Amino acid sequence: MNVTENALKSRVDRLGASTAITANNIAKLPINNRSFNNLLALSPLSNGGSVGGQLPSSTNYTIDGGSARNNLTSGALGNGPYSLSLEAIREFEISANDYDVTKGRQGGGTVSIVTKSGTNTITGTAFTYYNANGLSSARDMRGNVRVADFTRFQYGFSLGGPIIKDKLHYFVALDRQTESSPFYIADIRSDADANALGISQSVLDSVITIGRQKYGLSNDRQIGEFNRETVANTLFARLDWQINARNVLTIRNNFSNWNNPNSVNDNSQINLFEVYSNFASRENSVLASLRSTLRPTLINELKLQYQSATRNYEPNSLLPSANIPRAIVTVRSLLPNGASSSRAVQLGGQRFTPERNLENQFQLANTVYWSKGRYNFTFGTDNTLTYLDTYISNEQNGRFIFNSLREFDNLNPSRYAREVPTNGVPSVQQYVLNASLFGQVQFNPHPYVAVQAGLRWDLTSYLTKGDYNPIVDRELGLRTDANPTNWNNIQPRFQLTWNPGGRSRDIFRLGGGAFSAYVINYAQVNNIQNSGTKVLATDVTRPTSATAVNRVPKPDFVAYRNDPNTAPGVITGSTAVPVSTINLNDPNFQVPTIYKANASYSRFFGDNIRLGVNFLYTRTVNNYVYIDQNLVDQPAFTLSNEANRGVFVPTTAIATNSGQTDNTRGRKTQNVGRTLMLTNGAKLQTLTFIFDGEMRLPRDGSLAFSYT
Repeated sequence: MNVTENALKSRVDRLGASTAITANNIAKLPINNRSFNNLLALSPLSNGGSVGGQLPSSTNYTIDGGSARNNLTSGALGNGPYSLSLEAIREFEISANDYDVTKGRQGGGTVSIVTKSGTNTITGTAFTYYNANGLSSARDMRGNVRVADFTRFQYGFSLGGPIIKDKLHYFVALDRQTESSPFYIADIRSDADANALGISQSVLDSVITIGRQKYGLSNDRQIGEFNRETVANTLFARLDWQINARNVLTIRNNFSNWNNPNSVNDNSQINLFEVYSNFASRENSVLASLRSTLRPTLINELKLQYQSATRNYEPNSLLPSANIPRAIVTVRSLLPNGASSSRAVQLGGQRFTPERNLENQFQLANTVYWSKGRYNFTFGTDNTLTYLDTYISNEQNGRFIFNSLREFDNLNPSRYAREVPTNGVPSVQQYVLNASLFGQVQFNPHPYVAVQAGLRWDLTSYLTKGDYNPIVDRELGLRTDANPTNWNNIQPRFQLTWNPGGRSRDIFRLGGGAFSAYVINYAQVNNIQNSGTKVLATDVTRPTSATAVNRVPKPDFVAYRNDPNTAPGVITGSTAVPVSTINLNDPNFQVPTIYKANASYSRFFGDNIRLGVNFLYTRTVNNYVYIDQNLVDQPAFTLSNEANRGVFVPTTAIATNSGQTDNTRGRKTQNVGRTLMLTNGAKLQTLTFIFDGEMRLPRDGSLAFSYT
């Protein structure tokens, strides 16, 4: 038998549908960070994690047919430099216009990976890459002498072979990376640095001095050059057991973790070191696959997978684990170049942390392959049950706003705002069910024509609903406990391939069908947490009149550092209404549907050159959006010089000196805050043209190009 993996004509069915990269190609490509995600750039339809112009959440990821996607947000499951060793990958494929009904929950496309298995021959690889500090520039980009190390050390191996010849085989692969790199926080070493940062050294020093004297700021260094040391690991193991002539059992496990300290910044212009929080993740999936040949014409493949992941953002080691309020002070500087500048400097806590995410998923998939004469049938189901335990503390630690250095020194903030938990940590536990059924037929109505036609049905159901909020129901007629189930995702698909004369010289391909997208489960976390029963908002501003009551609390950061529970909660009084942003579901919410069609033509010149063109059209309906249901229906006035753009607050709510608006004046009711409904309404159409080609070169080389 001759193996022709590298032959251009080996998979004409993929032309115009997908981009495949073999282990042979992967071994030769310079892949940044050894991450398979960077192989996406080789597809003419990819843009980062987006495929075919769709949202990144509509890109599915699978490893050996098991789900490998991040179930909270989107993208691949892992968060580090890599989540699967390149040594373990047999084939990597980006599929955007493959009308196979076995592919689901992927309105944009699917990134699928097939892993290696052991054979009767013991084989192995070992590698190491070391970027030494001495090989990096001794100076940073500004020309300053660099103190922190700049190194990267990657190493690993793979090993496969027989445990019992012709019966039981193993394959393992390990990747590990340690990296050290500098990062900079308001590192002023020259007048040019001060001008670029927009703050003078003396003003920055004053903020730090006051912070240490009155806000409990640590004496540890808060600005300058810092060193960050990260660690990433991935370990893959696979067993293949030929139980008997009819049954093959495969069990594989993939583990990865990533530790990235002091890596999460906040959104102020200058954040002191204590603001930077830590990130750590861990992922593991174990898959069992049983392939049974029931008859020569009937094959069944059963897959069971359990997948678990944690992603945790924790406060800086200088802060309590529960985090503390933020102090954001706007300071003004006279810069060395004579210009005046204003910058916001932040110390204390961080708006995003702590955040802790746990996801556990069970997957059951079964596919039956049946051949009957010239017809090849495929029937199956693919189902996941996902449990998510999510704690999102965004804005729950509170923030004090100071308009000047003097206010900061006098402990006299102009504003205090916080999302206040009503009953301890408002973590969200939820279950999400995804189910599917599919069937298709492949046949050749003519010796040179191949047809594939099928039907897929998908179900998405949020099994956990938010709390009922009677105030939102009374004021706006909306229920915060609406929990939609989308039953009607029926997706017909068709594909035709014509190979005139069977010569594999001219290949025409035509296809079309419907694809159901995947909704980001993060949205449901918001809907459950922000029902108005778990978190209330407080936002108070210092009055302009000296005789009016000032309800902005006086900060005591020393106390907050000792006990974060002493941070001010809901501020009572006529100037503070304890309401919060509400998130809820449209009871008629639908999962977006993407309709696709494409026509492609490829021409082979001998066995080593191919040129092709591909025309693609997509139309997305029921794309999801958030709409504020507590915004008045009609604008208060329009701006004729801006195409009659509507303004939803009255003119009396707009400050004449600054143009600042009071957005609460545009609400239907003041008894609830913004009320964001997850609903449908957005649409998208794309038309794409691709010209691409490939050439096989001597010594097993290749050259590929594409223009999109």
